[in-house]
Amino acid sequence: MMKAKERLDKILANSGFGTRRDVKRLVRYGEVLINGERIRDPEFHIDVDNDKVVINGEPLEIEKHSYFMMNKAGGAVCSTKSDRHQTVYEFLDEKDNQKRLGGSLSTVGRLDADTEGLLIFTTDGELNHRLTFPKYEVKKTYLVHLRDSVSDAEKATYIERAKSGLRIPAAANDPECDAKPCDIEFIEDAKCTITVTEGRFHEVKRIFIALGNEVVYLKRLMMGTLHLDESLGRGEYRTLTDEELFSLKELVK
Repeated sequence: MMKAKERLDKILANSGFGTRRDVKRLVRYGEVLINGERIRDPEFHIDVDNDKVVINGEPLEIEKHSYFMMNKAGGAVCSTKSDRHQTVYEFLDEKDNQKRLGGSLSTVGRLDADTEGLLIFTTDGELNHRLTFPKYEVKKTYLVHLRDSVSDAEKATYIERAKSGLRIPAAANDPECDAKPCDIEFIEDAKCTITVTEGRFHEVKRIFIALGNEVVYLKRLMMGTLHLDESLGRGEYRTLTDEELFSLKELVK
């Protein structure tokens, strides 16, 4: 749980006012007011929920956490560094990809390099944990393009087998296992959506392998209550609205 009080220099550094040395100079020059009182001690502790901070005459809104939605581009990996691929963090502006009081920015779960669509970033470790913790069974919906067209009779079989739970093949360090029941809805003969509640490695691809088909395109459309903003181009992102964030938090209370 986040402490109620934080050092002034830490807050200013995390709010984009420069390095700890820069902000110490700013404070000692008398540019910071807290609750109307001029503070010259960089190590002064403030109540981040209740104290009013003014910098150079402008009120400071203290950001404890960041929450973003990205339309992940295919080819990018959900790692901070990669020698072979562009990382999703490279699509973020420097001002957004910085440490907040709550910590560093992380992705909520991961998407494969070739998978596109909804990706959440946050510094809120508790929310991240809850959205990915198996206990909460947060639903994730994907758009799937298949290698082979599926007849009407086969569609019924796919849907029924998926709802019953499938034995899916091993992948990397994840052994052969029983996937939890999931929902498939067909849009066209080789296009469907699938909604899963697990986050196993390559799970959606393994489900369709077990069904005798192959995924050739995969895009995440939804996670929990959050739908991908289709106005976002590949690699674009935006801050979550208050309503979106509230809905996610309510889902995993």
